[in-house]
Amino acid sequence: MKVLFQTRFNLFTRKGGDTVQIVKTREFIERKYPDIRIDINSDPSVDVSGYDLVHIFNLLRPQETSLFVQNAKAQNKKTVLSTIYWRSPEFEKQGQFGLRRMINRLIDYDGMEKIRALYRYYLDGEKHDGTKQLIRRGYTRLQRDILDQVDLLLPNGEGEIELIRNVLKPGKPIRYLVVPNAIDAGLFWCEPLPDRDLVLCVGRFEPRKNQLNLIKAFRGLPYKLVLAGTAHRTQQKYFDAMKKAIGNSNVQIVPEMEHDDLKAWYRRAKVHVLPSWYDTPGLVSLEAAVSGCNIVATTRGTTREYFRDDAFYCEPGSVESIQRAVMQAFQSPGNEQLQRRIAAHYTWEKAAEKTVEGYRQLLG
Repeated sequence: MKVLFQTRFNLFTRKGGDTVQIVKTREFIERKYPDIRIDINSDPSVDVSGYDLVHIFNLLRPQETSLFVQNAKAQNKKTVLSTIYWRSPEFEKQGQFGLRRMINRLIDYDGMEKIRALYRYYLDGEKHDGTKQLIRRGYTRLQRDILDQVDLLLPNGEGEIELIRNVLKPGKPIRYLVVPNAIDAGLFWCEPLPDRDLVLCVGRFEPRKNQLNLIKAFRGLPYKLVLAGTAHRTQQKYFDAMKKAIGNSNVQIVPEMEHDDLKAWYRRAKVHVLPSWYDTPGLVSLEAAVSGCNIVATTRGTTREYFRDDAFYCEPGSVESIQRAVMQAFQSPGNEQLQRRIAAHYTWEKAAEKTVEGYRQLLG
């Protein structure tokens, strides 16, 4: 079997959770199934005649995803879509930063996305037909058109499918198979350690990850907070606000790091906190859980599907809620039940098996 992976053009220059998902899915499928070969290509007009199917990622960027789907269908190829989907008007109107939040409060969701598309087209180098389609047809309609063309959806949780049905209202019945988010459990596993002495937050520095409210929540707390990550050039004002809010407090920023260095921080942390405006559920939270950290997670997204009652939940818009959840997590014993469950069920091996199960369903 030959499969082509297609996704956003800046997959490796602006890395995110989808970068890890794509690279690791490919690695573990090819490791477990030597008869399957996978290529990664972001060219929307590539010849796909040599592939059995095209696996596309990320419904949140329909301006590119639509081009991949149209190209595959023009060449009569079956298509799989890993949705990586969530929609949060609450975040856009409350959690965004600066001028963008002010504008978002005046217009609807599709209006926000049209403005973003215009910016990308004229100022950020995305002058292609997909961006023009988004501007002309609208964000939601373009996403709905994609759903009506692809053959199989691979969401990370049932919550994604529920949201897709309720918000996008596709015109045909949804065929899907849940493929859970995953981690390299063997790399991050750690036996319980008695000397964990800090709170850790790993992730890109951006309004959706909500580090600014987290910093505010640590004013007056007796714990040390370490923020590990980096800010994209478009988020420099947010990063500056973060540094200003820190002042001389008990908060430290460390640069983004590779897994071997990151696991040392996980092993020092009693708590990992990700108070995002939404997450599905955040790969770093899974890594931290299997490393033995107590988990503070957002109430938004698919976090409860993964962590159930084994995490401490916070409201992203409430500094007091974040502070309370961190205190409860730090004062509680480690949760070995969560650690074992994540290590057993949310691994790249399991994700590879589910993905290939979807391929086989589709190809018969």
